Amino acid sequence: MPAILDELRDADGSGVRVAIVDSGVEADHAWVGGRLVESYGLTQADGGDYRVVEVEPRDVFGHGTAAAGQVRRFAPAADLVSIRILGETLQSTSQSLLAALRWLKTQKVHVVNLSLSTMRVRFALHIGHAVDDLYARGAACVCARGYHRTGRAYPTSFAGTIGVAHKKLPAARLEFRPHDLVEFNAAGGGMEVAWRNGQTRVVEGSSYACALVTGLAARLLSVRPGLAPYEVKGCLKAYALRQAEGWWDDWMQRVEQAPAIESQS
Repeated sequence: MPAILDELRDADGSGVRVAIVDSGVEADHAWVGGRLVESYGLTQADGGDYRVVEVEPRDVFGHGTAAAGQVRRFAPAADLVSIRILGETLQSTSQSLLAALRWLKTQKVHVVNLSLSTMRVRFALHIGHAVDDLYARGAACVCARGYHRTGRAYPTSFAGTIGVAHKKLPAARLEFRPHDLVEFNAAGGGMEVAWRNGQTRVVEGSSYACALVTGLAARLLSVRPGLAPYEVKGCLKAYALRQAEGWWDDWMQRVEQAPAIESQS
């Protein structure tokens, strides 16, 4: 573990494909940095079944572009794949989430960013199976804690995912949460993030913290491409615990900057 943390200085996410399941990603946003390589969305057939199709690379809300920019703080060279399931009101269905996860297991992705979840227990088993399939293929799922404070949300509450809550922290900081299904706190309070139409916005929430951890996972995988999801989680814990002891390296200062600045440095 110490060796991989020391090697993060020269890592940038190269060779790692990150799937962003969200509201779409604005391809030409400066913070996206031209790293969006594929854009998909869901259509619903007359029978109610969803299928994934290629769509125009745009964001119908801003949330997905924000996630993409956060990923790129840690992993500016990672390839981004957008799967749009959220609409203009940030509403979606549990069925569309499940369809996206099932489709992703057929794709070449290394990390899946899920700044969303469902509390519908009747979908939990199906979503759990989809996450397990991704896990078996070596794809780590990083999931945001919902705004509910009690109960479980899926897939965030599954042990096979990497759960993230938000806290007011520096962007490069990570905290480990022992004895909790949501294992990490990351920065998500009063942060400037990318938004639609080339804009930025100051926001608060676990969605944005989640995407930072996704970016850190991608940075780890660019150093050790063969890491299994449980090993990624272990490395994230080691990163957090070392920081708790006072570790702060020079490269972390770049994470504090906007991805547009990072990609030009």
